[in-house]
Amino acid sequence: MASLARRLGVSFLALLITLVPTLPTSAASTQPFPFPDFAAVDYTQVPIQETGVVDVVADGDTIRFIENGSTDYVTVRLLGINTPEVRGFYNKNRDEDMCGAVAATDLLKSLLPPGWPVQLRSLNKGSVGLDGRAQRYAFAWNPTTGLYDTDVQAALSQAGLAMWFTLGHEAALSYNYRVLTAQAQQERRGIWNPEFCGPIEQPNASLSVIAHWNAAGNDNANPNGEYVIVRNTGLEPVDISGWLLRDSSLAYWFNFPNGSVLAPQDYRVVHAGIGNPGQPNPRDLYMGSPRALFANTASDRFMGDGAYLLDRSTAMRFWFEWPCVLDCTDPAQGKLKITKVNPFVTARKPSRAANQEYIVIRNTSRQEINLDGYYLSYLAATYPFVVDSRIKPGKTLTVFIGKGTPTRTTQFWGRSRTLLRDSGGTVQLLSERNVPISSKSW
Repeated sequence: MASLARRLGVSFLALLITLVPTLPTSAASTQPFPFPDFAAVDYTQVPIQETGVVDVVADGDTIRFIENGSTDYVTVRLLGINTPEVRGFYNKNRDEDMCGAVAATDLLKSLLPPGWPVQLRSLNKGSVGLDGRAQRYAFAWNPTTGLYDTDVQAALSQAGLAMWFTLGHEAALSYNYRVLTAQAQQERRGIWNPEFCGPIEQPNASLSVIAHWNAAGNDNANPNGEYVIVRNTGLEPVDISGWLLRDSSLAYWFNFPNGSVLAPQDYRVVHAGIGNPGQPNPRDLYMGSPRALFANTASDRFMGDGAYLLDRSTAMRFWFEWPCVLDCTDPAQGKLKITKVNPFVTARKPSRAANQEYIVIRNTSRQEINLDGYYLSYLAATYPFVVDSRIKPGKTLTVFIGKGTPTRTTQFWGRSRTLLRDSGGTVQLLSERNVPISSKSW
Protein backbone atom coordinates (compact mmCIF):
# COMPACT_ATOMS: atom_id res chain seq x y z
CA MET A 1 0.00 0.00 0.00
CA ALA A 2 2.83 2.40 0.81
CA SER A 3 4.36 1.71 -2.61
CA LEU A 4 1.03 2.51 -4.26
CA ALA A 5 0.92 5.84 -2.42
CA ARG A 6 4.42 6.70 -3.63
CA ARG A 7 3.45 5.90 -7.24
CA LEU A 8 0.42 8.16 -6.97
CA GLY A 9 2.41 10.98 -5.41
CA VAL A 10 0.26 11.14 -2.28
CA SER A 11 0.86 10.23 1.32
CA PHE A 12 -0.11 6.85 2.71
CA LEU A 13 -2.33 8.56 5.26
CA ALA A 14 -4.15 10.53 2.55
CA LEU A 15 -5.38 7.30 1.03
CA LEU A 16 -7.09 6.27 4.24
CA ILE A 17 -8.58 9.44 5.70
CA THR A 18 -11.90 11.00 4.80
CA LEU A 19 -12.05 11.71 1.10
CA VAL A 20 -14.89 14.10 0.39
CA PRO A 21 -14.31 16.22 -2.73
CA THR A 22 -12.71 19.60 -2.17
CA LEU A 23 -13.51 21.53 -5.31
CA PRO A 24 -11.80 24.76 -6.36
CA THR A 25 -13.88 27.82 -5.61
CA SER A 26 -13.40 28.98 -9.19
CA ALA A 27 -14.68 25.77 -10.77
CA ALA A 28 -18.30 26.81 -11.01
CA SER A 29 -17.44 30.33 -12.18
CA THR A 30 -15.49 28.98 -15.16
CA GLN A 31 -18.35 26.73 -16.28
CA PRO A 32 -18.95 27.87 -19.86
CA PHE A 33 -22.15 29.20 -21.38
CA PRO A 34 -24.78 27.91 -22.20
CA PHE A 35 -24.75 25.64 -19.14
CA PRO A 36 -25.76 26.87 -15.68
CA ASP A 37 -23.30 26.71 -12.83
CA PHE A 38 -23.20 23.25 -11.29
CA ALA A 39 -22.12 23.71 -7.70
CA ALA A 40 -20.65 20.70 -5.94
CA VAL A 41 -23.48 18.55 -4.63
CA ASP A 42 -23.43 17.34 -1.03
CA TYR A 43 -23.49 13.55 -1.12
CA THR A 44 -25.98 13.52 1.76
CA GLN A 45 -28.56 14.89 -0.68
CA VAL A 46 -28.46 11.54 -2.48
CA PRO A 47 -30.82 9.04 -0.79
CA ILE A 48 -29.40 6.14 1.19
CA GLN A 49 -30.48 2.87 -0.39
CA GLU A 50 -28.57 0.20 1.55
CA THR A 51 -26.19 -0.07 4.49
CA GLY A 52 -24.06 -3.14 5.10
CA VAL A 53 -20.54 -4.50 4.70
CA VAL A 54 -18.13 -5.27 1.90
CA ASP A 55 -17.82 -8.91 0.91
CA VAL A 56 -15.04 -8.58 -1.67
CA VAL A 57 -13.60 -6.00 -4.07
CA ALA A 58 -13.77 -7.34 -7.62
CA ASP A 59 -11.95 -4.51 -9.38
CA GLY A 60 -11.49 -0.76 -9.12
CA ASP A 61 -15.18 0.06 -9.56
CA THR A 62 -17.01 -3.15 -8.61
CA ILE A 63 -17.66 -4.67 -5.18
CA ARG A 64 -19.71 -7.46 -3.68
CA PHE A 65 -21.91 -6.14 -0.90
CA ILE A 66 -23.93 -7.77 1.91
CA GLU A 67 -26.76 -5.65 3.26
CA ASN A 68 -27.40 -5.57 7.00
CA GLY A 69 -29.74 -8.42 7.90
CA SER A 70 -28.91 -10.44 4.81
CA THR A 71 -26.53 -13.34 4.19
CA ASP A 72 -26.45 -13.04 0.40
CA TYR A 73 -24.22 -10.67 -1.52
CA VAL A 74 -25.11 -8.43 -4.45
CA THR A 75 -22.68 -7.08 -7.01
CA VAL A 76 -22.45 -3.29 -7.07
CA ARG A 77 -21.04 -1.07 -9.81
CA LEU A 78 -19.82 2.30 -8.52
CA LEU A 79 -21.42 5.35 -10.10
CA GLY A 80 -19.62 8.37 -11.49
CA ILE A 81 -16.32 6.74 -12.45
CA ASN A 82 -14.84 3.97 -14.58
CA THR A 83 -11.48 2.44 -13.68
CA PRO A 84 -9.17 0.51 -16.04
CA GLU A 85 -10.25 -3.08 -16.62
CA VAL A 86 -8.73 -6.06 -14.86
CA ARG A 87 -8.77 -9.47 -16.46
CA GLY A 88 -11.49 -11.76 -15.24
CA PHE A 89 -14.06 -9.19 -14.09
CA TYR A 90 -16.47 -7.71 -16.66
CA ASN A 91 -13.64 -7.31 -19.12
CA LYS A 92 -15.15 -7.44 -22.58
CA ASN A 93 -12.10 -6.21 -24.46
CA ARG A 94 -8.86 -7.38 -22.84
CA ASP A 95 -7.37 -10.65 -21.63
CA GLU A 96 -4.84 -8.88 -19.39
CA ASP A 97 -4.85 -6.12 -16.79
CA MET A 98 -4.94 -2.64 -18.27
CA CYS A 99 -2.58 0.07 -17.10
CA GLY A 100 -3.80 1.32 -13.72
CA ALA A 101 -6.25 -1.55 -13.16
CA VAL A 102 -4.31 -3.19 -10.34
CA ALA A 103 -3.54 0.16 -8.67
CA ALA A 104 -7.23 1.14 -8.76
CA THR A 105 -8.24 -2.23 -7.33
CA ASP A 106 -5.64 -1.99 -4.57
CA LEU A 107 -6.79 1.50 -3.62
CA LEU A 108 -10.42 0.40 -3.44
CA LYS A 109 -9.43 -2.62 -1.34
CA SER A 110 -7.64 -0.31 1.10
CA LEU A 111 -10.78 1.80 1.49
CA LEU A 112 -13.25 -1.11 1.49
CA PRO A 113 -11.56 -4.20 2.95
CA PRO A 114 -13.72 -7.30 3.55
CA GLY A 115 -16.18 -6.73 6.37
CA TRP A 116 -15.85 -2.94 6.28
CA PRO A 117 -19.10 -1.00 6.83
CA VAL A 118 -20.31 0.84 3.74
CA GLN A 119 -23.35 2.85 2.77
CA LEU A 120 -24.75 2.81 -0.77
CA ARG A 121 -26.57 5.77 -2.29
CA SER A 122 -28.40 6.46 -5.54
CA LEU A 123 -31.24 8.61 -6.82
CA ASN A 124 -33.14 5.50 -7.89
CA LYS A 125 -33.01 2.20 -6.04
CA GLY A 126 -33.82 0.43 -9.29
CA SER A 127 -30.64 1.65 -11.03
CA VAL A 128 -29.02 -1.42 -12.58
CA GLY A 129 -26.19 -1.65 -15.10
CA LEU A 130 -24.20 -4.23 -17.04
CA ASP A 131 -24.82 -7.84 -16.02
CA GLY A 132 -27.47 -6.78 -13.52
CA ARG A 133 -25.08 -4.96 -11.20
CA ALA A 134 -26.74 -2.46 -8.87
CA GLN A 135 -25.48 1.07 -9.61
CA ARG A 136 -24.56 2.96 -6.46
CA TYR A 137 -22.31 5.61 -4.94
CA ALA A 138 -20.32 3.98 -2.12
CA PHE A 139 -19.41 5.82 1.08
CA ALA A 140 -17.21 3.95 3.54
CA TRP A 141 -17.52 4.25 7.30
CA ASN A 142 -14.95 6.60 8.76
CA PRO A 143 -13.77 5.59 12.27
CA THR A 144 -12.49 9.13 12.91
CA THR A 145 -15.85 10.83 12.42
CA GLY A 146 -18.10 7.86 13.05
CA LEU A 147 -19.90 8.68 9.79
CA TYR A 148 -20.21 7.15 6.34
CA ASP A 149 -18.35 10.05 4.74
CA THR A 150 -15.40 8.50 2.91
CA ASP A 151 -16.27 9.01 -0.75
CA VAL A 152 -14.47 6.16 -2.48
CA GLN A 153 -15.33 7.49 -5.96
CA ALA A 154 -13.62 10.77 -5.04
CA ALA A 155 -10.58 8.87 -3.77
CA LEU A 156 -10.16 7.06 -7.09
CA SER A 157 -10.70 10.27 -9.06
CA GLN A 158 -8.22 12.25 -6.95
CA ALA A 159 -5.62 9.51 -7.30
CA GLY A 160 -5.92 9.65 -11.08
CA LEU A 161 -7.10 6.05 -11.30
CA ALA A 162 -10.51 6.56 -12.89
CA MET A 163 -12.13 8.09 -15.92
CA TRP A 164 -15.18 10.27 -15.44
CA PHE A 165 -18.31 8.26 -16.27
CA THR A 166 -21.78 9.65 -15.78
CA LEU A 167 -25.33 8.45 -16.43
CA GLY A 168 -28.29 10.68 -17.17
CA HIS A 169 -30.49 9.18 -14.47
CA GLU A 170 -27.73 9.15 -11.82
CA ALA A 171 -25.82 12.38 -12.41
CA ALA A 172 -26.19 13.91 -8.92
CA LEU A 173 -22.46 13.84 -8.12
CA SER A 174 -21.26 13.96 -11.72
CA TYR A 175 -19.81 17.47 -11.53
CA ASN A 176 -17.83 16.61 -8.39
CA TYR A 177 -15.99 13.74 -10.04
CA ARG A 178 -15.51 15.58 -13.33
CA VAL A 179 -13.63 18.35 -11.52
CA LEU A 180 -11.53 15.91 -9.48
CA THR A 181 -10.63 13.97 -12.63
CA ALA A 182 -9.69 17.16 -14.47
CA GLN A 183 -7.42 18.17 -11.58
CA ALA A 184 -5.70 14.78 -11.71
CA GLN A 185 -5.23 15.17 -15.46
CA GLN A 186 -3.67 18.61 -15.09
CA GLU A 187 -1.27 17.28 -12.46
CA ARG A 188 -0.58 14.05 -14.38
CA ARG A 189 -1.52 11.76 -11.51
CA GLY A 190 -2.06 8.03 -11.95
CA ILE A 191 -3.15 6.88 -15.39
CA TRP A 192 -2.98 10.47 -16.68
CA ASN A 193 0.81 10.16 -16.50
CA PRO A 194 1.74 8.08 -19.58
CA GLU A 195 4.73 6.65 -17.68
CA PHE A 196 2.64 5.44 -14.74
CA CYS A 197 3.00 1.82 -15.87
CA GLY A 198 6.54 2.06 -17.21
CA PRO A 199 8.38 3.34 -20.29
CA ILE A 200 6.07 4.34 -23.13
CA GLU A 201 6.32 3.59 -26.82
CA GLN A 202 7.00 6.46 -29.23
CA PRO A 203 7.52 8.95 -26.40
CA ASN A 204 7.83 11.85 -28.86
CA ALA A 205 4.39 11.22 -30.35
CA SER A 206 2.25 14.37 -30.39
CA LEU A 207 -1.38 13.70 -31.24
CA SER A 208 -4.64 15.54 -30.79
CA VAL A 209 -7.97 13.87 -30.08
CA ILE A 210 -11.15 15.83 -30.83
CA ALA A 211 -14.64 14.36 -30.56
CA HIS A 212 -17.78 15.57 -32.28
CA TRP A 213 -20.34 14.14 -29.90
CA ASN A 214 -23.65 15.61 -31.05
CA ALA A 215 -24.82 14.02 -34.29
CA ALA A 216 -27.38 15.76 -36.47
CA GLY A 217 -30.94 14.88 -35.49
CA ASN A 218 -31.46 11.89 -33.22
CA ASP A 219 -28.01 10.65 -32.24
CA ASN A 220 -29.11 7.01 -32.09
CA ALA A 221 -30.51 7.26 -35.61
CA ASN A 222 -27.24 8.76 -36.86
CA PRO A 223 -24.32 7.14 -34.98
CA ASN A 224 -21.89 8.00 -37.77
CA GLY A 225 -22.63 11.65 -37.06
CA GLU A 226 -20.56 11.09 -33.92
CA TYR A 227 -16.86 10.83 -34.65
CA VAL A 228 -13.36 11.35 -33.27
CA ILE A 229 -10.54 13.04 -35.18
CA VAL A 230 -7.07 11.75 -34.31
CA ARG A 231 -4.37 13.99 -35.80
CA ASN A 232 -0.57 13.99 -35.72
CA THR A 233 0.30 17.49 -34.51
CA GLY A 234 4.02 16.78 -34.25
CA LEU A 235 6.97 16.89 -36.62
CA GLU A 236 7.59 13.12 -36.82
CA PRO A 237 5.48 10.24 -38.19
CA VAL A 238 3.54 8.29 -35.54
CA ASP A 239 2.48 4.64 -35.92
CA ILE A 240 -0.83 4.14 -34.10
CA SER A 241 -1.38 0.60 -35.39
CA GLY A 242 -3.00 -1.37 -32.58
CA TRP A 243 -3.67 1.72 -30.47
CA LEU A 244 -7.04 1.77 -28.71
CA LEU A 245 -9.71 4.45 -29.04
CA ARG A 246 -12.59 4.30 -26.56
CA ASP A 247 -15.05 6.38 -24.61
CA SER A 248 -15.56 5.91 -20.88
CA SER A 249 -17.87 2.92 -21.35
CA LEU A 250 -17.08 -0.69 -22.27
CA ALA A 251 -18.91 -0.65 -25.60
CA TYR A 252 -17.33 -0.76 -29.07
CA TRP A 253 -13.70 -0.06 -28.42
CA PHE A 254 -11.69 0.49 -31.60
CA ASN A 255 -8.17 -0.70 -32.41
CA PHE A 256 -6.44 1.07 -35.28
CA PRO A 257 -5.54 -1.37 -38.08
CA ASN A 258 -2.03 -2.27 -39.11
CA GLY A 259 -0.44 0.36 -41.30
CA SER A 260 -1.99 3.29 -39.40
CA VAL A 261 1.01 5.57 -39.73
CA LEU A 262 0.25 9.27 -39.48
CA ALA A 263 2.60 11.70 -41.17
CA PRO A 264 2.75 15.19 -39.63
CA GLN A 265 -0.72 16.79 -39.85
CA ASP A 266 -2.23 13.55 -41.17
CA TYR A 267 -5.37 12.33 -39.42
CA ARG A 268 -8.06 9.67 -39.19
CA VAL A 269 -11.79 10.17 -38.62
CA VAL A 270 -13.26 7.36 -36.51
CA HIS A 271 -17.06 7.27 -36.68
CA ALA A 272 -19.08 5.65 -33.91
CA GLY A 273 -21.32 3.69 -36.27
CA ILE A 274 -21.02 1.01 -38.92
CA GLY A 275 -19.31 1.45 -42.29
CA ASN A 276 -16.56 0.36 -44.65
CA PRO A 277 -13.07 1.64 -43.84
CA GLY A 278 -11.90 4.23 -46.35
CA GLN A 279 -15.42 5.11 -47.49
CA PRO A 280 -16.77 7.58 -48.36
CA ASN A 281 -13.49 9.33 -47.52
CA PRO A 282 -10.05 7.68 -47.47
CA ARG A 283 -9.43 8.54 -43.80
CA ASP A 284 -12.80 7.27 -42.51
CA LEU A 285 -12.88 4.42 -40.00
CA TYR A 286 -15.74 2.93 -37.97
CA MET A 287 -16.17 1.71 -34.40
CA GLY A 288 -19.11 -0.51 -35.36
CA SER A 289 -21.78 0.64 -32.90
CA PRO A 290 -25.42 0.38 -34.04
CA ARG A 291 -26.30 3.29 -31.77
CA ALA A 292 -24.78 6.51 -30.47
CA LEU A 293 -21.83 6.12 -28.08
CA PHE A 294 -20.98 9.58 -26.82
CA ALA A 295 -23.11 11.26 -24.16
CA ASN A 296 -24.36 14.74 -24.99
CA THR A 297 -24.33 17.63 -22.59
CA ALA A 298 -27.57 18.66 -20.88
CA SER A 299 -28.86 21.89 -19.35
CA ASP A 300 -30.66 20.29 -16.39
CA ARG A 301 -27.87 18.00 -15.16
CA PHE A 302 -24.11 17.76 -15.57
CA MET A 303 -23.62 15.39 -18.49
CA GLY A 304 -20.83 14.71 -20.97
CA ASP A 305 -18.24 12.12 -21.93
CA GLY A 306 -14.71 11.63 -23.16
CA ALA A 307 -12.66 10.06 -25.95
CA TYR A 308 -9.43 8.34 -24.92
CA LEU A 309 -6.46 7.14 -26.98
CA LEU A 310 -4.33 4.38 -25.44
CA ASP A 311 -1.17 2.87 -26.90
CA ARG A 312 -0.53 -0.85 -27.31
CA SER A 313 0.51 -1.18 -23.67
CA THR A 314 -2.84 0.45 -22.68
CA ALA A 315 -1.07 3.52 -21.32
CA MET A 316 -3.34 6.56 -21.53
CA ARG A 317 -1.70 8.90 -24.04
CA PHE A 318 -4.21 11.50 -25.24
CA TRP A 319 -7.79 12.37 -24.39
CA PHE A 320 -10.62 14.82 -24.98
CA GLU A 321 -13.49 15.41 -22.53
CA TRP A 322 -16.55 17.62 -22.58
CA PRO A 323 -17.79 19.95 -21.22
CA CYS A 324 -15.00 22.09 -19.82
CA VAL A 325 -14.77 22.55 -16.03
CA LEU A 326 -11.38 24.10 -15.17
CA ASP A 327 -9.45 26.16 -17.72
CA CYS A 328 -12.23 27.10 -20.13
CA THR A 329 -10.18 29.24 -22.46
CA ASP A 330 -9.71 28.34 -26.11
CA PRO A 331 -7.08 29.44 -28.66
CA ALA A 332 -9.80 30.53 -31.11
CA GLN A 333 -11.39 33.00 -28.70
CA GLY A 334 -10.94 36.52 -30.04
CA LYS A 335 -9.80 35.11 -33.41
CA LEU A 336 -12.90 33.50 -34.91
CA LYS A 337 -15.90 35.81 -35.09
CA ILE A 338 -19.41 35.47 -36.48
CA THR A 339 -19.69 38.70 -38.45
CA LYS A 340 -23.04 38.26 -40.17
CA VAL A 341 -26.23 36.21 -39.95
CA ASN A 342 -28.89 36.49 -42.64
CA PRO A 343 -32.26 34.97 -41.61
CA PHE A 344 -34.34 36.64 -44.34
CA VAL A 345 -35.45 34.88 -47.52
CA THR A 346 -37.51 35.72 -50.60
CA ALA A 347 -37.58 32.38 -52.44
CA ARG A 348 -40.76 30.33 -52.17
CA LYS A 349 -39.19 26.94 -52.84
CA PRO A 350 -37.99 25.56 -49.47
CA SER A 351 -34.63 24.34 -50.74
CA ARG A 352 -33.82 27.66 -52.39
CA ALA A 353 -35.03 29.59 -49.39
CA ALA A 354 -32.73 27.53 -47.13
CA ASN A 355 -29.67 28.67 -49.08
CA GLN A 356 -30.70 32.29 -48.77
CA GLU A 357 -30.07 31.94 -45.05
CA TYR A 358 -26.40 32.02 -44.14
CA ILE A 359 -23.80 32.65 -41.43
CA VAL A 360 -20.40 34.27 -41.99
CA ILE A 361 -17.36 33.47 -39.81
CA ARG A 362 -14.17 35.55 -40.09
CA ASN A 363 -10.65 34.72 -38.98
CA THR A 364 -9.44 38.00 -37.50
CA SER A 365 -6.00 36.63 -36.58
CA ARG A 366 -2.75 36.47 -38.54
CA GLN A 367 -2.66 32.69 -38.62
CA GLU A 368 -4.68 30.06 -40.44
CA ILE A 369 -7.20 28.33 -38.15
CA ASN A 370 -8.30 24.71 -38.48
CA LEU A 371 -12.01 24.39 -37.65
CA ASP A 372 -11.77 20.85 -36.28
CA GLY A 373 -13.22 20.95 -32.79
CA TYR A 374 -15.71 23.77 -33.39
CA TYR A 375 -19.38 23.87 -34.32
CA LEU A 376 -22.28 26.22 -34.87
CA SER A 377 -25.37 26.04 -32.69
CA TYR A 378 -28.83 27.52 -33.14
CA LEU A 379 -31.65 26.43 -30.84
CA ALA A 380 -31.44 22.60 -30.86
CA ALA A 381 -29.65 22.39 -34.23
CA THR A 382 -25.87 22.06 -34.55
CA TYR A 383 -23.43 22.11 -37.46
CA PRO A 384 -19.87 20.70 -37.27
CA PHE A 385 -17.54 22.08 -39.89
CA VAL A 386 -16.19 19.79 -42.59
CA VAL A 387 -13.19 17.91 -41.18
CA ASP A 388 -9.88 19.65 -41.87
CA SER A 389 -11.51 22.85 -43.16
CA ARG A 390 -9.52 26.01 -42.53
CA ILE A 391 -9.89 29.77 -42.66
CA LYS A 392 -6.89 31.77 -43.78
CA PRO A 393 -5.90 34.96 -41.93
CA GLY A 394 -8.38 37.77 -42.54
CA LYS A 395 -10.64 35.55 -44.67
CA THR A 396 -14.20 34.32 -44.15
CA LEU A 397 -16.18 31.11 -44.37
CA THR A 398 -19.89 31.25 -45.22
CA VAL A 399 -22.19 28.48 -44.03
CA PHE A 400 -25.45 28.28 -45.99
CA ILE A 401 -28.36 26.60 -44.25
CA GLY A 402 -29.36 24.51 -47.28
CA LYS A 403 -27.60 21.82 -49.27
CA GLY A 404 -24.63 22.04 -51.62
CA THR A 405 -21.05 21.04 -52.30
CA PRO A 406 -18.55 22.58 -49.87
CA THR A 407 -15.60 24.63 -51.08
CA ARG A 408 -12.71 26.32 -49.32
CA THR A 409 -14.89 29.36 -48.54
CA THR A 410 -18.43 27.93 -48.39
CA GLN A 411 -20.10 25.12 -46.49
CA PHE A 412 -23.69 23.88 -46.18
CA TRP A 413 -25.67 23.00 -43.06
CA GLY A 414 -27.55 20.40 -45.11
CA ARG A 415 -31.17 21.31 -44.36
CA SER A 416 -34.00 21.06 -46.90
CA ARG A 417 -35.80 24.08 -45.49
CA THR A 418 -35.11 27.27 -43.57
CA LEU A 419 -33.83 27.29 -39.98
CA LEU A 420 -33.29 30.86 -38.78
CA ARG A 421 -36.26 32.79 -37.43
CA ASP A 422 -36.91 36.23 -38.94
CA SER A 423 -38.18 37.48 -35.58
CA GLY A 424 -34.77 37.13 -33.95
CA GLY A 425 -32.36 34.70 -32.37
CA THR A 426 -28.74 33.96 -31.60
CA VAL A 427 -26.23 31.78 -33.46
CA GLN A 428 -23.30 30.56 -31.39
CA LEU A 429 -19.86 29.32 -32.34
CA LEU A 430 -18.66 26.86 -29.69
CA SER A 431 -15.77 24.50 -29.16
CA GLU A 432 -16.53 20.80 -28.72
CA ARG A 433 -15.74 21.34 -25.02
CA ASN A 434 -18.64 23.82 -25.14
CA VAL A 435 -16.46 26.86 -24.62
CA PRO A 436 -18.03 29.96 -26.23
CA ILE A 437 -16.02 31.38 -29.12
CA SER A 438 -18.39 33.89 -30.71
CA SER A 439 -22.10 34.66 -31.05
CA LYS A 440 -24.33 36.86 -33.19
CA SER A 441 -27.86 37.99 -32.41
CA TRP A 442 -30.42 39.70 -34.60
